Amino acid sequence: MVTVLEKCRISPPQDHSVAENLLPLTFFDLVWQNWPSLSRVYFYDFPCSTSELRQTLVPRLKKSLASTLEHYFPFCGNLIIPTTFSDNATAALRYLKNDSVSLTIAEFSGTSSAGFEHLSADHARDVNELFSLIPELPPGDTDHASPVLSIQVTLFPGQGFSIGFRNSHLVADGRTMFNFIATWASINAKQLKSEDDFDTIKTLPFYDRSVIKDAKGMTSNFLKIGLQIAQQISKASGPATHELDLVQETASIVLANEIDDENEVLEHMIIAIDTRARLDPPIPSNYFGNAVSPCKITLNLSRLRGQEGFVYAAKEIKEALHEQINNDEGVLRGLDTIFDDIEAMKGQKIFGVAGSPKLDYYSTDFGFGKPKKYEVVSEKFSLAASRDSSGGLELGFAFSKNEMDAFTSSWVLRRGCNRGAEQATLGARLMRRRSYYWAGGGYPGFSGVTRQGGDDMCPGAPKVASWVLTRRSVAHSSGAFGAGKGVTPTERADAVGACWSCGHRRVPAV
Repeated sequence: MVTVLEKCRISPPQDHSVAENLLPLTFFDLVWQNWPSLSRVYFYDFPCSTSELRQTLVPRLKKSLASTLEHYFPFCGNLIIPTTFSDNATAALRYLKNDSVSLTIAEFSGTSSAGFEHLSADHARDVNELFSLIPELPPGDTDHASPVLSIQVTLFPGQGFSIGFRNSHLVADGRTMFNFIATWASINAKQLKSEDDFDTIKTLPFYDRSVIKDAKGMTSNFLKIGLQIAQQISKASGPATHELDLVQETASIVLANEIDDENEVLEHMIIAIDTRARLDPPIPSNYFGNAVSPCKITLNLSRLRGQEGFVYAAKEIKEALHEQINNDEGVLRGLDTIFDDIEAMKGQKIFGVAGSPKLDYYSTDFGFGKPKKYEVVSEKFSLAASRDSSGGLELGFAFSKNEMDAFTSSWVLRRGCNRGAEQATLGARLMRRRSYYWAGGGYPGFSGVTRQGGDDMCPGAPKVASWVLTRRSVAHSSGAFGAGKGVTPTERADAVGACWSCGHRRVPAV
């Protein structure tokens, strides 16, 4: 699907002042010791030929990346993790002079129907198509040292380009990656205008580890537990064929539970809370590394499947977040026992939420305009602030075929068709642009996603109806999802006009 044109290594400028640096990992980092790497991709409209892209775009991106790595030099380094535990064992991110980041330049070589417009659209895609735009992390020089970041620029001649990132979760959470990519974009945009005032960029990193207080000795304990888990994984037979498989083994989406075993009672939702502004004292928003703490919400499946399931879920999420953030022990309450909690949930459904609407991914302008599309590829459920609607949300899902069928039939149609225009409008407020893709090969359904509504959209064609509604609706909500502005009468009529009622009738626009 893509042809590799060049593989190269990008280092900070030769006059970079840091020759060697050892950045210790904290308990925030070591929570993710055995987690798969994270993947994301940005799509940019930039119509020009391959030669123009290679002669103008690529050299500029290389230059600005080198300038960015002067500030984010630890990304050039390697993870140093001990293989056995001792009282003085430490894990760190080590940077040595001349360390570098792997950069791949590729060109899309598939058919035009599977190209830029298809991959950057809102409809469902095979997740393997997106993974072709994201590089693997290169192997380490030794068993004890491993790279933490790789980048791939893929050219789509006459249409645009994408930038895919893969990073180790051990060294960076979502905010750190957002800050790094935003810094790269800002420096590239400034260099296009011959500006060099990079020190004024607000997303430059803060490295001082002394701001992280570890009164409970979690760093040493998490390293010990992580090494034990790593040994268990290495002994297990039948490694997963794809990183997404590792996530899917322990993650599923509540909204697709119509296909789950009836004996299941509980499902656990994990939301990562950014603690930077909530620690005592707070730490800078540009702190480099991980600084998120999990919040667990336990949901009863029978209540979720009931008529008030959505309201129940929103209430539980809101209350759990409030309790985790506002308590006498602080936002880190319960973090020291997280591995015990995971063990207690073994055999039960768990799913996590990646991304945050507080991170404005669509402001990442390299000087060519804001992205056409931002996509998290390594997680089953992600959210981001809307590209086009202030206060709106974009939701991303990775489902198998059966899960996707269950989702579209049980959530969109059952909760809309049975309850009429009021519920349809609620769905419209929640979902602006949902990004659907799935693993495990192509799925020929949803062939009518480009249809734009009308009397022919009815429950007889549920997949088509559900897709068009969610692609045309307005992204504002209330309650646990944040205060919203609602929708205008025109937007509301547009959203619910496609057959949401029973009996092949269209919902009247109110």
